[in-house]
Amino acid sequence: TVKGGREGRDIGAYEVARAVEALGAGEILLNCIDRDGTGAGFDTELIAMVSEAVSIPVIASSGAGEPKHFTDVFQKTGAAAALAAGIFH
Repeated sequence: TVKGGREGRDIGAYEVARAVEALGAGEILLNCIDRDGTGAGFDTELIAMVSEAVSIPVIASSGAGEPKHFTDVFQKTGAAAALAAGIFH
């Protein structure tokens, strides 16, 4: 999506991840706008899909609301790291 998720595109996260890796990206910071600020947990399905699609590190972002969400994201996906921001405020 573009414009803060208000406009969709015909290309998905999988295709974008593969493309940026091919263009030389060293890592991907994967933000799920649907989970941003919710505290409902990371989108582990999306993170797993992108992590499996590329060989570069994927950093999970958006959704953490409690410590268990970090356990979940590392056990259920190939994420190399996960962001903690909203969980602190």
